[in-house]
Amino acid sequence: MKNRTRWGVAFAAWAILACGEDPKPAEDDYTRSVMREIFEGIRVALPASVDSAVFKAPQNQGEIFSALDTMARNAALLEKHARGCDAQMGFLARSVERDAIEARTTYRHGHYKRSAFVLRQMVEDCVVCHTRLPDDCGSMIAEDFVDEGVMASLPAQQRSMLLIATRQFDQGLDALEKVLADPLTHPAMMLGPLTEYLVVAVRVEGDYERPIATLQTFVRRKDLWPSLRRDVEEWIAALPSLQERAAGASTVTSARAIIEEGEALDEYGNGQGSLLHLIVASSILERFIDAHPARDAELGEAYYLRGILETRIGGNYWVTSAPFFLEESIRIAPTAASAVESLIVLERELFAAYEGSDIEELPEAEKAHLAELRALIEGN
Repeated sequence: MKNRTRWGVAFAAWAILACGEDPKPAEDDYTRSVMREIFEGIRVALPASVDSAVFKAPQNQGEIFSALDTMARNAALLEKHARGCDAQMGFLARSVERDAIEARTTYRHGHYKRSAFVLRQMVEDCVVCHTRLPDDCGSMIAEDFVDEGVMASLPAQQRSMLLIATRQFDQGLDALEKVLADPLTHPAMMLGPLTEYLVVAVRVEGDYERPIATLQTFVRRKDLWPSLRRDVEEWIAALPSLQERAAGASTVTSARAIIEEGEALDEYGNGQGSLLHLIVASSILERFIDAHPARDAELGEAYYLRGILETRIGGNYWVTSAPFFLEESIRIAPTAASAVESLIVLERELFAAYEGSDIEELPEAEKAHLAELRALIEGN
C-alpha cells in the first residue's frame, strides 16, 4: 500500500453544521441534502467493506461502485461549498474530496483492499472532526441518515465509529464499552478504542464520571500488562480532580500545566500514562481556540500545543488534524518560538509519511510547501 501523508481530516459539511456560526437556511438545506447523499453511499458501501469477499464479489460491484461514485460526486460539491468558509473548513473539504475520489478510483481498478481502507478512514475522519469540541453546538446531523439495519450489520468498533460520525455520542460510548469488555479481544487491540472512548466521554460529553465505572471494569481484566494496569488506575484516580480543574480552566497556561503534569506520570515512556491529561488539555485548548478572536502569539502557541497533542493522542497516523494545527501556528505567529517547533514536527511527520513508499524522495510540491513555511519563519 502506497504511503502518503494525511493533510486533512473530517467531512467538511459535518463540521460546518456541527460548530461555528449557524448557516443560512438555504445553505443549511443544501448542505443537509448533500450530506444525506454521502450517507446513502456509506449505508451501502461501509458494511460491504468489512468483508473483503463481499466487497469484491462481481455481483456486488455495480451497487458498491455506484455508492462510492455518489460519495465522490457529493464530496466534490461540498468542497466547492466550503471554499467560502474559514481555512480549516477548506482544508477539511479538500481532504475528504481526495479520499472519496481515491476510494472510487481504486475500486474501479480492482484495488479493493485499498478502497475499503480509504472508505473506513473517511468515517474516522468525521469522528476526528466531531470530537474536537463539546457536544453543545446544535449540530443537525441526524440519526436517520443511517438506518438501524446498517448499524446492526457492523462489528462493534465499526458501529461505534459510525455512531460517533452521526453525533450519536451516548450510543457510540455504549458500543465502545462493549468493545472494551470483550474478553476475546486482546488489550493491545483496545488501545485505539480506549483512547476514542476517553476523547468522546471527556472532551465531547464533558462526562468525567461515566468513564470511572468503565475503567474500573477494564482494569480488572487479568490479561492487562502491569504498566497499562498502573496507567488505568492512575486515570481513575485523576478523573475527579481533572474534572474540577478543567471546569475553570480556559487559558493556554492552564492547559500547559496539565500537559506537564501528565508527562510526569509517563515514567515508562509508553505514552499511555499521560493520555488522560493530554485529552483534558486538548479540550481546554479547543475551547480557547474557539473563543479567541485575535491572531496573536498566544493563539499561535495554542495551535502548536494542540497539534503536538494530536500527534500523541491520535492512534492512527492516517487520520490526524495535527498538520493543520501546526501549520496554523506558523502562519499565525511566524516569529514565535512555537513556530520553529511546529515546523520541526511538520517536517518529521511529512518525511516519515513517505518512508517505505514507492517515492524515493519528497515530492517537489511538498518541498515547496515546507520552504514557504520556513520563509515565513525566517522573514523572507
